[in-house]
Amino acid sequence: FKIKEGRFQVASATSSKMKDESGDSVLTCNLPDGRLAIILSDGMGKGSRAQQESQVVVKELRKLLKRGIQPSRAIKIVNKRLIGSDELFATVDLTIIDKCTGVASLYKLGAATSFLLRDKKVKKLEQAALPVGMIKRVKASQLKIKLHQGDTFVVVSDGITEADKKDLEAKWLEEYLKEASNTIGPKVMANEIAGIAQSKYRN
Repeated sequence: FKIKEGRFQVASATSSKMKDESGDSVLTCNLPDGRLAIILSDGMGKGSRAQQESQVVVKELRKLLKRGIQPSRAIKIVNKRLIGSDELFATVDLTIIDKCTGVASLYKLGAATSFLLRDKKVKKLEQAALPVGMIKRVKASQLKIKLHQGDTFVVVSDGITEADKKDLEAKWLEEYLKEASNTIGPKVMANEIAGIAQSKYRN
């Protein structure tokens, strides 16, 4: 997403080696207190099973957050549900933005690196934690950042960061962001990133 003229602009795109194998699910929603939630999950494995896992996570998180439940507690509730199911595991990449202050709270469990572009410099945002559904007690700690006018914040799954097996730090994505024009909208940028990742899978 991008911050432009005091507004948050959000867009998403998907890419996978084989479309039917994608286990990613993403949702955005406004919360009762006016904040914006962006929920990305990647189910473990491939195909319909992985899709089922990630769908459970994003839909359940959205429902809980819309009820006013705090993010860390909502994640723990989802983890408990998956623990009690038939071995469902999935990553959680939850970003909640206060649209008044510009403060973003990140909760990342097993999630891929996110990227913040500011003044042609890229900062990588990472947090080490296991996906939900693997252990009974999860620590849903948050990482806070203050977003500024002109910032671009990119949240991706490992289908993007691991598209180039020779570049597991996704330096290609950092270079793309540094060179990207500030006039590019989030939808175009999301589609371009997905397209580049797709081409790297083919090579």
